[in-house]
Amino acid sequence: MRYDYTQPAAFVAARELILPLQTLTFPASWRRPILDLYTAGWREESRARAKQVPIGRLNALLRTAAPDLVSTATRANLEEGNPWLFATKPFPEQILRTFINAWLHDLPKSDDGKALILPTIEKLDAATALKWAPKPVDLLAHKLSDGNTLVPEPHLFSLLPDHAAALIAGQVYEHCKGSVRFRQVAVNPVNGYAELISWPPLEHHTGRGANMRTWYYSATIKIALRTTPFDPTMRLHVDTGIRRWTTGEVHTKGRFGASTYLLSTSPFVVGALTPQKFAVAHLLWDPGTKDMGWRQGGPGQLLTRVAALEHLPPPEQLARKSEAWMFGRDGVTAAVTYHTTMRGPDHEVGPGLMPAERSRLTDWIGRCLQPDFVLDKPLTRVVIGGKASKSLKELESVPQAKPSMTETELQELAPKQEAAHASNTVIAKENAHARRQQLADAVTGQLSVVLLYQADGKGMRDRLLNTVERLLDLPPREPAAGDTWTWSADGLTLKIYARRLGQLGAPLGNGTNPKPGKNHDEHIRERRRLVASTLKDLAEEVGDTPQLTLVELEGPKKFKVRTTDPKFAIRMGCADANMVSQFIQPDLVGGKKPDKDETNNEHRAEAAWLDGFRQLGVRFVPLHRLKEGIPDDLQQLAFWIVKRRGDDTNTHQVFVPIAVLIRPGQQHIMGKADGMSKWMPYPDLLKHLAGTNYRASPANEDEQKERLAAFIRSTLTQFRNTQTLVVTEAHNIRYRLPTIQNAHMLPDQLQLGDMRPQRIGLFGKKIRLVRIGGSDRLETPEAWAFDGDRVGVSDGLWRRDDGTGNTAETRVFYSTVDKPATHSGIGIDLAKLTPHYKNDSRKANEPDETEADPSPDGDKKEGGRNYLDPSKGAWNAELLEFAVVAYPMGEDPAIWAGFLHQQRHCFDDYRAALGRPLILHVARLANEYALPADETLEDDGVDPEEQPEPEGDLQLALDLEF
Repeated sequence: MRYDYTQPAAFVAARELILPLQTLTFPASWRRPILDLYTAGWREESRARAKQVPIGRLNALLRTAAPDLVSTATRANLEEGNPWLFATKPFPEQILRTFINAWLHDLPKSDDGKALILPTIEKLDAATALKWAPKPVDLLAHKLSDGNTLVPEPHLFSLLPDHAAALIAGQVYEHCKGSVRFRQVAVNPVNGYAELISWPPLEHHTGRGANMRTWYYSATIKIALRTTPFDPTMRLHVDTGIRRWTTGEVHTKGRFGASTYLLSTSPFVVGALTPQKFAVAHLLWDPGTKDMGWRQGGPGQLLTRVAALEHLPPPEQLARKSEAWMFGRDGVTAAVTYHTTMRGPDHEVGPGLMPAERSRLTDWIGRCLQPDFVLDKPLTRVVIGGKASKSLKELESVPQAKPSMTETELQELAPKQEAAHASNTVIAKENAHARRQQLADAVTGQLSVVLLYQADGKGMRDRLLNTVERLLDLPPREPAAGDTWTWSADGLTLKIYARRLGQLGAPLGNGTNPKPGKNHDEHIRERRRLVASTLKDLAEEVGDTPQLTLVELEGPKKFKVRTTDPKFAIRMGCADANMVSQFIQPDLVGGKKPDKDETNNEHRAEAAWLDGFRQLGVRFVPLHRLKEGIPDDLQQLAFWIVKRRGDDTNTHQVFVPIAVLIRPGQQHIMGKADGMSKWMPYPDLLKHLAGTNYRASPANEDEQKERLAAFIRSTLTQFRNTQTLVVTEAHNIRYRLPTIQNAHMLPDQLQLGDMRPQRIGLFGKKIRLVRIGGSDRLETPEAWAFDGDRVGVSDGLWRRDDGTGNTAETRVFYSTVDKPATHSGIGIDLAKLTPHYKNDSRKANEPDETEADPSPDGDKKEGGRNYLDPSKGAWNAELLEFAVVAYPMGEDPAIWAGFLHQQRHCFDDYRAALGRPLILHVARLANEYALPADETLEDDGVDPEEQPEPEGDLQLALDLEF
């Protein structure tokens, strides 16, 4: 149904909030000795530039050993009077000094530095002592930017969410006689949010009798202080979800290990305070001991130095039976988070909560936060003409038989079904011809494909051949010698050379596990050379120049050690042979639901071909339906940074600014990378990125900012006199382009590098700039559509209503899309935390939006169907933020937000709406050619930043200004 309102899960302050807290300031006299210790052994010019010391390991130690402390140290300036730690009551200074001394032992990496550890500690002992001081803290302290954006004091990004979480901690959420109680979690301050989990864990049972198994999970609440461009309002964004826990043996991948939540009835360090929050530590595989261990728990490391290890569960025992401490043992409760890349069976609890349950939980959170906070006002719909038009035709709906039908009704239904199927056959042919013409235009009439398959070819190979015949309406293939087939139809000649994947797809390492770093790099290079030479030899053998390689390869879970996965090496080898590549996993067989597996296999084969075509430059650009305001010659331009930090698999950092361009009437989407003077077809950009010279990437932040600003400036000069829409993504680019950060954003202005902010008209009179933000790091809150008591999901463009009904002064809009077909069987009312009863005859997995229970306790509905089903994976529409930063005078910014919203409706190419508008979606896909897939970070709702800090953008630091 249509909804006219969307409710964001956001809260605003309802009164002054001044909290009496204990604060601890980092002594000014400590700064020089600590900086000298950290930089010992560096070159003089590097030492002269150094102003910061990494503090990530110290914060990780506090998160485990003193979880109730709130650290606000990120890149904040730790001047005298600017507190570092906050607490409701003082933490023993002597114990805190023990933590700092342990950190100082860990800080230097050179021999020169290690020799300075004890002298540095002695200097600190002789200097100013740590001392807690009471201080009233204004939790709403802020200023306004020149763009009228609220800018909170930096420490509030930790303190205000922590205060809100404390109001919820210990409270009980009740619904339909079920209940859960929440407890706070010590969080990494770099995340900028507070977290709570429900405890004790909830249980989901599968199987029967001796085969019964229990799966454990908890509800999560995350709260973050966030701002909105050009808006003076301070908001708390709320995210609710599911945290799943492991049972049995723990198998981790990568350096991040598994987060372990710990609760103790006594302090983890003698003399400290008994924690009220869950502490967090990290289990990981120790190659030295060939067993699981605590991060920073080895000889000489932080947890050992502060004598915390003896109070933690033995890591090797916890890793073998992870549920052993879940309900308390020896005074300690421990739960290990489930991670989707862990080996073993998949967790039987689905991720996420559905909108109706989220709305009930958020309403309850609102009651806990009263009278300090109130729920934000709902967003109202902006009428833009509906969804974008398709180039391809819709298939007709085929009427289905119902169990209640009589024989006569079934006889009457049969000809209607036959007519619909006949009509759909005609439509499918017309669509295939249109797709074939698009492909022929993109490849100038000739496409040659290498298909690397596994086993005997009767599975996925034959399925891919059948699928491409259907997608392009090609005649049935004839038996061919040498696994080679050729089709010719209406200006397109397609050749497919099918060959066994063989050793090209074998795990890297030749039976060993490559060590991260140079050893892994060498195995990547070796496989890359082998793939490239094999494909080049094949091209020479057949006298052809293939453009696309389809590779049947197992997914990442099949490679027990991450460094053995050959996917990235194969992709790079294909690029070296001048081919783009698309991967597909083998057929699903032997499952409990063979019909569902077969449907999945067919869908994946179709998606693989369509993804391959898109990499060749084939695109059906959505046809907008706005009545006015969009020039016919509009060019869409997106800027994106392809970036990678060094990690356990990849030792080389990459930083490459790119631009992607959609021009009306052009056959290809175009692209360019930093250093290029001309635009090139998108597939050539992808192949260029695969050969990225990491040595050419700027290494430090200032160089990266300068390189990006120069690239944007030089690119924009080409569009000075053209109708252009420029799009960027906040999470990707803002750390190196401050002008699009909320605090620095100015209406109709742009600042590049060291230049002063300039009116965007100086770059071009017809340029518009839109910055897009998503739910990463809770930048936008959760949201759900509603109408009275009904809760649902709705495609639409939204805004905060100023009461005028006029959008000309509105610069910030929000976009949501409908639930995809892959989740159509999941009902809005499905619950995971408590029972939920409804008095209706619909099935529990009814796909249509259903009515949320308006009563706080739900007892009025008891006796109906119980919608509690933890096994289902939830889906919620992400609330995308469109900030229309700049546009020519006289235009309505709603037009540009509406245009970008409709650019998510790429239903000719995709079965569901895109997560981002097409131009930005295409730019993001370029990552796949320069960056290995980092499945290790795709865990159970845990952000990468929750893990121990990587080096790079998110590294915490003490900012030691003198």
